[in-house]
Amino acid sequence: MNTEPDNTNKGSLEEQAIAWHVRLNGGAAAEADWLAFTTWLEADPSHNEAYDHVALAWDTAGQVAPSFETLTDKQGGNVVSLAFARLKKTAQARPVAFGGGFGAAIAATLMLLVAPTLITQNDVLDGVSYATGIGEQRNVTLADGSTIMLNTNTALEVTYGKKARNVHLTKGEAFFTVHHDAARPFVVAANDISITDVGTRFNVRADTALTQVSVTEGIVDVKVNPTADSFQAKRLKAGDQAVREAGKPLTVSTFDAERLTAWQQGQLVFDNDNLGTVTAELNRYFTRPVKLADAGLDQLRFSGVLQIADQNKAVRDLTLFLNLRAEENQHGIMLYQSAQPHRN
Repeated sequence: MNTEPDNTNKGSLEEQAIAWHVRLNGGAAAEADWLAFTTWLEADPSHNEAYDHVALAWDTAGQVAPSFETLTDKQGGNVVSLAFARLKKTAQARPVAFGGGFGAAIAATLMLLVAPTLITQNDVLDGVSYATGIGEQRNVTLADGSTIMLNTNTALEVTYGKKARNVHLTKGEAFFTVHHDAARPFVVAANDISITDVGTRFNVRADTALTQVSVTEGIVDVKVNPTADSFQAKRLKAGDQAVREAGKPLTVSTFDAERLTAWQQGQLVFDNDNLGTVTAELNRYFTRPVKLADAGLDQLRFSGVLQIADQNKAVRDLTLFLNLRAEENQHGIMLYQSAQPHRN
C-alpha cells in the first residue's frame, strides 16, 4: 500500500500538509498511514509547522469572515502561507474527509496571529499544575500548541524540558490533542501506566482502581510501568481503548468515540447501562450525590442522554424515563422505585 499522498513529492509544502490532513481525516487511515505521516513530520521542522496550520485552520473554520482567502505571514516570513482556495478546493473534492460542506471561511488571520505565539512563548515549562473542581471543565493550551481539556474533578502537572514533555494525571479525566515533536516525546503518566503519543488525540481517565486510555485519532504506545508487571508496550490506533484495573493485566478493545467524548459537549451518553453505573457517573459532576434508596434499583437499565450542566434536569429526565421518584434530604438526592411518597 502506498501511504504517501499523491502530491507529496511534487507539490508545495502547504499542499503536502493539506494532502496529509485529507488522508488522515477521511475515516480510512490505517496504522501504516499514521506511521508514514509521522516520518514525514520528523523529516523537517517546517513539516510540523505547516501541518499545524492546516489542522488549526480547519478546526477554527467559521470564526472569521469569508473575505480572508489566503494566509498572509504577519510574523516576519517564518510561517508558511496557505492558500484558502487550495484548502477549499481539496475539501470540496473530498467532502467525506472534511465532514461535509465547507461552511464559512478558514480562520486564517486568527491562526497566523495565535499559533506562532503559542509555540515560541514559554519554551520550557517546569511543574505547572492545572486542576478543576467538581462539575468544572477547563481548556489548557501548552507552550508547543498542544491542548488539554480537563474534565470534572481533575488534577495534572505538566513538565516541559528540552528532551521530553511529561504530564502526570493524578486524578480525573483529560482529552489530549498533541503537537508532534520527535525530539521531545509527549508522555502522560496515569496511575501505573505511561502513554507515549505518536501525533494524535486521546482521552485518559484515571480513577482510584482503574485507568482507561482511548484513542480517537492517530497512534499511542501504552506501557504498564515495570514495577507493576512485565507487560510490554502496546500500540493503540484510533478506535482502540486500553483498560487497566488495579492488579489485573491491561486489556484492549474498541469503543464508541462519540459516547466517550460526549462530556466535552456537556452530556453523558448511556446505552443499556445499569442504574448503579449511571448514578456513579452523574456523581462525578455534582456535589449532591444521587443515591439509590431501594434494593434492586441498581439493576434497572437506562439508555439515553443526560445533561451534566444541570443536576435537577438530569435527575428529572432519569426519573421520568424509569418511572422513579426523587426526594432530597441531608444525605443527597434519593431515588425510590415506588411512585408513592416515602414514609420514614
